[in-house]
Amino acid sequence: MASVTSAGTEQRAPLPAALILVLVALLVSSYAVKLFVFWWQPNMSYADVTFQYLEQAHRLMYGRGLLPWEFVSGARPWLVPGLILPGMELARALGGAAQAQIFGAAAVCSLVSLLVIPPCFLWGWRIAGTVGAVVCGALGAYWFETVYYAGQPLQDTIATFLLVPGVYLAYPDGPAHSFRRLVLAGLVLGAALAFRIQLGPIVLLVGIWVARLNVRAYAAFILGGIGPLLFLGALDWATWGLPFQSIIKYVKYQSSSIGETGDGRFGFVPWYHYPAWILAYWSGAFALIALTALLAAPRLPLLLAIPVVNLAVLELIAMKHPRYLYPGVPFVLVLAGLGGSILALRLWEGKVPLRRIAAIGFVFVALTSALLGGFGYFAATFSLGRGTILATRAVNADPAACGLAIAPGSNWWLSGGYVYLNADKGLYGISAGDPDFKARSAAFTHILTTSELPGEPLEDFSALGYQKGQCYANGTRGPACLWHRAGTCTPGAAPPLKASLPPWLDEAKSQTR
Repeated sequence: MASVTSAGTEQRAPLPAALILVLVALLVSSYAVKLFVFWWQPNMSYADVTFQYLEQAHRLMYGRGLLPWEFVSGARPWLVPGLILPGMELARALGGAAQAQIFGAAAVCSLVSLLVIPPCFLWGWRIAGTVGAVVCGALGAYWFETVYYAGQPLQDTIATFLLVPGVYLAYPDGPAHSFRRLVLAGLVLGAALAFRIQLGPIVLLVGIWVARLNVRAYAAFILGGIGPLLFLGALDWATWGLPFQSIIKYVKYQSSSIGETGDGRFGFVPWYHYPAWILAYWSGAFALIALTALLAAPRLPLLLAIPVVNLAVLELIAMKHPRYLYPGVPFVLVLAGLGGSILALRLWEGKVPLRRIAAIGFVFVALTSALLGGFGYFAATFSLGRGTILATRAVNADPAACGLAIAPGSNWWLSGGYVYLNADKGLYGISAGDPDFKARSAAFTHILTTSELPGEPLEDFSALGYQKGQCYANGTRGPACLWHRAGTCTPGAAPPLKASLPPWLDEAKSQTR
């Protein structure tokens, strides 16, 4: 790399070939890290991942799968299942069973997650030269939240992976003015919006911040963004029979009955949970992240406005979840990387070679991310539901296994569904108190018992001809315990497992009439 005496001069020069190689190395290594972590730390943290996306892609492949209420009512688009389907089909074509097919889906999502890295890298380069590029690029590549979410097929995360490059195209170091660039920004932001319509306030903020009173800029955004949204409407029309049905039904249920479960409302928590989650996840690094981000905010104020607006909107909604904060996270990290780089340059520029400052920043980012992700509050997320995965893998590996029952069947959402089970095995629901247990148990050789919370009693099948096998730790949930019997299975002896539907769902009401 050519010698540069000033970071200010450096950031105005074209991106050197050596830094292009650094960016490529970040992309390749980030992809490898994400796939390794997904393989090394299997988890089932979100029922949405399993049943709304993996299970539905599996259903497209095999014609069987559990139907959650979202896919009964048409409140979800087929975008995510369609996105991950090629990876799962490729794994099947190569001879892979359930485990390999899920890894194929993670490989596709992790590939999409790489879209975050170039914008982070280029923001860093434009503001703080080599040091900023390396530090911000490392944050985009290795930050523990992005590494975790990379393998999770969720509308929230995939939309964020698109949102970041969309914002960069519109706001590289201030509002962009090129009509062609703004059309492209609108295209990418429109795609993010198609995956998660809830990002509407952020996309609107970006449009107003960049276009301001420029009618031509608004026209460019609309021209680019209308295509992905029309595609969503056409997809809903083709799959659900009504354009934009996934949005219409989602808004209908989100604004009325969604979240009602028994005596409580799942996810309906007080406002302070969001600040608490932020503090818990970043823990010891929170003060450093906040201070450095605020230091850099005057350089790129839109990047601070995005997470602030996102948090403000989320606080207005009763149903809260930490993953909803994620769309704002990359922008805070870019600002923190810029602020840290600016501080380092003020202290060491001219005294320490830029390459060395950048290397120190890279190592600091990697170590901080590893410590927070491996030992901080977020670490539990990497192990949640792992026992259920390991138990299901044990059933898949048993040549004598021909069917698996979930006990009780009402805990279907704690299982791995059909997608985690090899296609030659059936999935059922059972209870030890079922009066038809003896007849129905002929359909399966294995039973899986688990619970949402540790300490909850699990059903005992020792008096019903089943022997208790291994119990697997399930993170903060109850253990996943396997029961098995000798013998074979009788097809059709028990009805296949089905997902229960909430009583407030119109489609569920119509089925009971």
